[in-house]
Amino acid sequence: MKFNLTLLESNSEIASAINKALLPDCNSFMTNSLNQIKNGLPSLIHQSIINTPEYNSLINGQLKYELGIPDAETKVAGLLQIWSNNIIYTYNKPTITGNKIKSSFSANTIRVDFSDVLYTQYAEVQDFVDGYKLPWLQWLLLEGNKTIVKKQEVILGPSSRSRTGYALMKGSNKNWKVPSQFAGVESDNWITRAIDNAESSIQELLNKALS
Repeated sequence: MKFNLTLLESNSEIASAINKALLPDCNSFMTNSLNQIKNGLPSLIHQSIINTPEYNSLINGQLKYELGIPDAETKVAGLLQIWSNNIIYTYNKPTITGNKIKSSFSANTIRVDFSDVLYTQYAEVQDFVDGYKLPWLQWLLLEGNKTIVKKQEVILGPSSRSRTGYALMKGSNKNWKVPSQFAGVESDNWITRAIDNAESSIQELLNKALS
């Protein structure tokens, strides 16, 4: 016994029908994937920043005393919260284009000019004695090896006159600048280096979410 089957639809019509049937599942898949990424990405960036030499030095090391930040842990925690909250996700839902289902998304993590944090309370130190603010984060991220204070240097050691209790700026033949091992400019600084170091972890998160 023989059977003859005749397809009434063209290949493109069949492909279109299949795509339409798959589209709801693709929408569900992409939504779940994006939710996984949103849940995981902030903590990855947060951890990568914490794992840097700059972070450790700010919390309880040379940078804390050089920059004169008595509440460094609170200030850095505030910055981390802003960066986590300000991640912008762009998502294009699955659509059928040319007999293919296409979708895309992107995540913008930290602004390249740091304008979302530089003018916050976390990026400055208030000197209540002399009544001025010190933009420590701008110095650290953007000023590189530029001279910040002329004819002054920071002397480390216990002092009751120090904001941190362990450093004073005194007159000197030297000029004070951010310590070279921590200095940064817009394209290469504490945060950009941390993001670069997180690349493999971010890729792993993407692979897991999209697998």
